[in-house]
Amino acid sequence: MAISRTVRRWWGVRLAGAVVVALAAPLPSPGAAVAGTGLGDGDVLVARTAQDYTYRTYQRRWSVVAVQPAATADWDLTLRDSSGATLATSWYGVGRTDFVVVDSTAGHRPFGGYTATVTAYAPGPYWVQQRTDTTTLTLPPVTHSGTTGAADPDLAFSSLVDHEVVTVADLYLTAGESFWANTTTAASSLLLAESDPADPATFVQSRATVAARQHTQVLDGCTRYTAQRTGWHALVQIGDRSPSTHVPTQGTGYALHRVDPARPLSCPQRDFPGPTP
Repeated sequence: MAISRTVRRWWGVRLAGAVVVALAAPLPSPGAAVAGTGLGDGDVLVARTAQDYTYRTYQRRWSVVAVQPAATADWDLTLRDSSGATLATSWYGVGRTDFVVVDSTAGHRPFGGYTATVTAYAPGPYWVQQRTDTTTLTLPPVTHSGTTGAADPDLAFSSLVDHEVVTVADLYLTAGESFWANTTTAASSLLLAESDPADPATFVQSRATVAARQHTQVLDGCTRYTAQRTGWHALVQIGDRSPSTHVPTQGTGYALHRVDPARPLSCPQRDFPGPTP
């Protein structure tokens, strides 16, 4: 399911599906990709032919590489390690974002080089981006019932600006811990990845694998996410649309709220960006 594209205005920030977006400085215009191109953290490259893209992990965090086809194109993504072994493949259909996420937190994947191979199922332009989160997303403690609006201190935010393909944030959760995202369709574009320390095969996951393993429920006008394991998780956000540049910068995002154990079935930000009594 796609995020609602209903557009509102709030303090000069575009809201999509009643979702707040933090503005960021625009990236440089995407450059033309060539075979064997190295992907720097945050780089967005555009191409029309099958390519290999290389990058290295160097931080004890989750990272992600993603390819976004144009609306009528379909490009698939395969991630290999430095030995050439295939780790995961993502194929999601025409105009949809394919991604592979890697867990390099302590005790999981070692640092090293990766090759992301992009191959065509239906030709056309595509954009590719690699991201490693440099900050940690923290869910504030619950201090009161409901929310007072977008500036409520109990809220955290995940956002994806329109000129990017993907974003990733590290989030520490304990087994059974839950949080809300403020739309009923969040799980299709805001995905929670978690790995099993006892199973190295879970340290690298495709979009389909993450989607199948995440535990979500649509309740009270929102989506509730629940962690199955204790540790560092990845919150991956995608847009399923071609990148575009706007001045001022625009994008989409989600307001997040820790589940209140006293009200586990009530979403505090269901009326976001307005207050919820």
